[in-house]
Amino acid sequence: MPENIERKVAQTILQQPEEIMVGDKVYQAAPPSAATLILVSEAVARMPKVQLDAERIVDEVLSIGRDCRPIGEIVAILILGAKGLTETRKTVKTIEKRRFWGLLKETGQVEVEETIDHKSELAKSLLEDITPRELHNLAARLLQRSQVADFFGLTTFLTEINLLRQTREVETETTASGQ
Repeated sequence: MPENIERKVAQTILQQPEEIMVGDKVYQAAPPSAATLILVSEAVARMPKVQLDAERIVDEVLSIGRDCRPIGEIVAILILGAKGLTETRKTVKTIEKRRFWGLLKETGQVEVEETIDHKSELAKSLLEDITPRELHNLAARLLQRSQVADFFGLTTFLTEINLLRQTREVETETTASGQ
């Protein structure tokens, strides 16, 4: 059933999580945050800086394609949000110690912390499991709900404050040359 405009507006205003299907997994898109936009900005900075020629689109895309892996990372960050990129789990592992030249064997339980990188897993899945058109539409939809304009307004406001701030005192007394 197609979504009507009222439902989309309500989801945006209420910041309801959006379900996104990638491969065989369903993800809940994280609500927008400034930390997420900062991480997306860092990933965008790793994209190649080239001016594409629209008349030779196939040649251009194929020549820079190898440098465009951050696209999957950008969309993964938008889906998972800054808080959901990694997860630390404590697991119990069995270790085995051998003593006396391997004649005696002792086993024990050790608690180990593992860090799971959800961002890399999702980025790989995005690049492998969905079409470029779907990836483009998904990125556009996620960026649209990320409140980029509000973040831009905040950064512009703070940058202007920084520019207007007096950075050093100006000496009122002049000194003659050579003193």
